[in-house]
Amino acid sequence: MTSLLYTTVILWVAACAGSLPAPSRIFISARVGSSAVLPCDCRKVSSQNPHILWRTISETVLERRGGELYQGEGYEGRVDVPEDHLLKGDCSLELKNITLGDEGVYESYLLVSRMKRSLRTKKSIFLQSVELSVDGKHY
Repeated sequence: MTSLLYTTVILWVAACAGSLPAPSRIFISARVGSSAVLPCDCRKVSSQNPHILWRTISETVLERRGGELYQGEGYEGRVDVPEDHLLKGDCSLELKNITLGDEGVYESYLLVSRMKRSLRTKKSIFLQSVELSVDGKHY
């Protein structure tokens, strides 16, 4: 009886763990001078006023909260998460005029502010990892 109960518990835990979404990396390729969309969906964790952050390992690429937009150094005028898309749960990064230096891994996060004992804290919720490879030829 004990082994049957043990087996049932193990199967239940495995089934529950298997139903949780595992973060996966998406691979995108683009040519120098072209545009790319790095996909991201925040509908499952969205808030009324989403605050999204896209970054590489070394720098912030873009931060958007409503109409406020910050574009990181070297990305000015080339990146966006359109506000109307974000409000619908689409936090995909639009990257224009791609350069060889844009190649790398990009990660998106939903930033959530919370009040705790009169202190405001921010929590980052990981959303998506996208690896961009860039072909150096102009076409």
